[in-house]
Amino acid sequence: MTTPTVVVIGGSHAGTKTIKQLDASLKSKANIILIEERDSFYYTVAALRSVTEPNFAQHLWVPYTNLFLNNKSSKVIQGRAAQIREHEVVLADGQTVQFDYAVIATGVKVPAPGQMLKTTKQEGLAEANKLLNAVKNAQSIAIIGGGGKLLIRNLDQWANDHTAVGVELAGEIATDYRGKNVTIIHSGASLANRNDLKPKAAALINDQLKALGVTVKLNQRVLPDGDTILPDGASYSLTPQTLRTSTGDVVTADVVFLCTGLAIPNSAFVSAGLGDSALDSKGFVHVEETGQLKNFKHIFALGDVSDFDNVKLAYTTRAQSAVVASNITTLVTNSGSPLKTYTKQQPGAFAVIAIGRNGGVMQTPLGVFGAWTTKTIKSGNLFVPKIWTDMNLKSTYTGPSN
Repeated sequence: MTTPTVVVIGGSHAGTKTIKQLDASLKSKANIILIEERDSFYYTVAALRSVTEPNFAQHLWVPYTNLFLNNKSSKVIQGRAAQIREHEVVLADGQTVQFDYAVIATGVKVPAPGQMLKTTKQEGLAEANKLLNAVKNAQSIAIIGGGGKLLIRNLDQWANDHTAVGVELAGEIATDYRGKNVTIIHSGASLANRNDLKPKAAALINDQLKALGVTVKLNQRVLPDGDTILPDGASYSLTPQTLRTSTGDVVTADVVFLCTGLAIPNSAFVSAGLGDSALDSKGFVHVEETGQLKNFKHIFALGDVSDFDNVKLAYTTRAQSAVVASNITTLVTNSGSPLKTYTKQQPGAFAVIAIGRNGGVMQTPLGVFGAWTTKTIKSGNLFVPKIWTDMNLKSTYTGPSN
């Protein structure tokens, strides 16, 4: 009897969590193949600290070397999926990978510095060092966008994302460089106004940024220069820029970061092979409560690329991956057990926003907590050691001196 193959496309949070559970439950009963464009797991959650802390970026690239512990036939293929068909994945280089079951976990694409678009650690470290040096040498930094939902390109729809990239980036810079002029320009009436935060949480964010000396300009939009806000449509500028806002304000800055966040689901390869009906109206892969595609029960999707949950946060992939891994295990082993279903998260139920390494806000069903609690849980090391442990490796990160 041929050993079935499970292909997982995408090696970030959703993909690796699913793989670890499948590797543990199936062992040699199935061979797992990870298809990932990057040469390492890139820890996006902590990416913003690499803009201010020397050598931090190297700890964001985690090798896949210990991902598979129970099956030596499982492997990683570095490549980009150009198309997924009913039982095969076609890579950009023309290579094909056959599968019995597939998991789509390719996430969404957002601009740097909120996400790394480079595919190799060497290229990623080079970009991180470029941003690090630019911020270090700048006297003024402007951040466009103060935390909100991500606009899906060409669809005029809002994805319910709880990121606050602009707020967190300002916090990192203002904490490590107290003498620099940091300005947030935000279109809303308050920071993180579209993040389902309670008034107390929003107030704590404002108070902490004010204490760090961050200038916040609310109810203003930066006017585009032609068709784009920054030259060539870039997501950041490391040369001096003059920004004009909708209220007539003028902001000059040595470095500018665009954190308004056009998010693009990495799902084109899905519709290319399985048809447009595999996606919802916003471009996300449409799945049932079991994580399965409606017309392809052996293909699953989870995480940001799917509509499994409207809350697009790394922590939700833990429960999602548990459902998907369990259901694939049930199908592979033909156990006859009923498939598990996933319950969507309540928007705003849980959110942790770091404001530099010493501050932040945490919102939970038990209440809203400030800087000390957030620092203890997240802001201090941004879970970097835990991520390495999750990848079956030991972290060497011990703090800013390392």
